[in-house]
Amino acid sequence: MLGSLEVVFAKLDSRLRPEESQGRRRPSQEDQMSAVDEFYKPPSTARRPNRKKVVLIVTIVVGACALYLLLPVLTVVFVAQPVRVEGTAMTPTLNNGDKILVSKQLGTLERGDIVVFLFPQDTSKSFIKRIIGLPGDRIDVDVEGNVTINSRNLKEDYIDPAHNNMARSRWNNVRSEWKEINPGFYFVMGDNRDASNDSRSWGPVPLKLIYGKYVFRYWSSGAP
Repeated sequence: MLGSLEVVFAKLDSRLRPEESQGRRRPSQEDQMSAVDEFYKPPSTARRPNRKKVVLIVTIVVGACALYLLLPVLTVVFVAQPVRVEGTAMTPTLNNGDKILVSKQLGTLERGDIVVFLFPQDTSKSFIKRIIGLPGDRIDVDVEGNVTINSRNLKEDYIDPAHNNMARSRWNNVRSEWKEINPGFYFVMGDNRDASNDSRSWGPVPLKLIYGKYVFRYWSSGAP
């Protein structure tokens, strides 16, 4: 009887401890942690961006911002410049308060061009007038008040006769040496001949003082 019980307890003990019954030991806590380590791997640290690429990107961004800020300045200095018309000397073509764009690229100046220049008697001021006489021309005004260039009448469709009543009387006061235009000089007048302060009063303008040529009017003041 006792022998039978010992056999039964031996079988139960083998079922409760299968590892030992099969000659294997129970895994220790260190073994369990090693197994966990094999399956869990912490995420690797993200790769730092290449230093050269960062410098290149920063350089491009800074350059683009600088160009954006400098472009208007460079345009004004080398290409074109906005100008606000003051006074009525160029009426009816341009009126007081009109906003215009002038080109810094003068190219070849021609008769009829509207130009902006520094006033010969005070270069802190700028004037806007129309070129009437070119270098080498002889300019005059006939008894009817019409401008003549080398004894030929100059067609001036931009003149309003209502603003050209004193043409002949003013011309009588022009110095004779100003009527023969020297090389490098231009004889200029305003389209409002009765109100314009121009070459009839202070002589031809040297090319070196001309800094802009009228391109177009981008805003009209609406003044008559």
